[in-house]
Amino acid sequence: MINRTNWKLVNKYLEYRREVDQVSESTLRLEETWLRHLLEWADDVLFREAPKIRPTFPEYVLAARIDGGGSQLSKIYMRKVVGAAKRFLRWLTVHRAGYKTITPAWLDTLKPVKMAEQPREHKAVTFEEVLRIARAPVQTSRDRRIRAAAVLWFLSGIRISAFVTLPLSAVELGELRIKQWPKMGVHTKFGKHATTYLLDIPELLEVVSSWDREVRRILPEDGLWFAPFSSDTGEINPTIVEVGRHRHQRARKDLMSWCQRVGIPYYSPHKFRHGHAVYALKRAKDIQALKAVSQNLMHSNISITDGVYGVLSDGDVREQIVTLGQRVNAGEVGNLEEIIPILEVLLANLKEKKRY
Repeated sequence: MINRTNWKLVNKYLEYRREVDQVSESTLRLEETWLRHLLEWADDVLFREAPKIRPTFPEYVLAARIDGGGSQLSKIYMRKVVGAAKRFLRWLTVHRAGYKTITPAWLDTLKPVKMAEQPREHKAVTFEEVLRIARAPVQTSRDRRIRAAAVLWFLSGIRISAFVTLPLSAVELGELRIKQWPKMGVHTKFGKHATTYLLDIPELLEVVSSWDREVRRILPEDGLWFAPFSSDTGEINPTIVEVGRHRHQRARKDLMSWCQRVGIPYYSPHKFRHGHAVYALKRAKDIQALKAVSQNLMHSNISITDGVYGVLSDGDVREQIVTLGQRVNAGEVGNLEEIIPILEVLLANLKEKKRY
């Protein structure tokens, strides 16, 4: 049973994060989920007794599953859970009396348990799968909306939180441009402001353009591109002008049904972002193209893009290595001035990874 005092403290902390640290609502929802693990671990014991609880929190997280699943939490997720717990408990020692038992030395012990390195899975929607989505027949407005949404995710690499808050005025298909501007009501990660662009793939763009024309006939410029539907008619409802807190869940549910109909595995909206990145990175031929892909994903530097999306699949590795082993004519080597910057970026990435 979760201790009520502990639960109230977590809520106070989240209020502090919202009002003082000014973190986004999406970040708050994540932290609330991560701190749920801490509440479950403490059970009915007050947080001031946390150093005495066994198993320790990092050991507990190894087997913790709020969703009832049987598999172990990922290494990355465990790091986020333990990190959130550490931030909260440190906040307790500073902002609440009676928590001197939580010492800096004990807080230093809150580290994810070391695990054997597991093979990384390379899950991303493929270009061929997106083509199947684009070519699938549609019957209703809801079909057309989710088909266009999935295609736009791939073309743009946009995050789902930003996508569901896009007003029509932020989407300029004629310029292959999306204004991910918080001042226009777009909910971007960390409140970043950027103008991003779409891949120029005509067959996919036609699907997106068709929906764009349909929704603009009904909604004003400040209407949502992922247009809301009436529960009565099942058609676009122009009277709904605000985005609900769980709007992204509607997109996920529609996508799950659509994938089943199309006959492909379910991919979360973020896997379409992965698909965009992989498709673009595999076609980037120089440092300028790599930088453009990174900037379009709204990453602060190329190292982040390479670390998240730059891991090649086994098939890609084989193709590249086999090609490297073939005889290359002098004229195919390319311009040395273009190759050197790429090698410098790769070397910097390797040095960065060694630090961790």
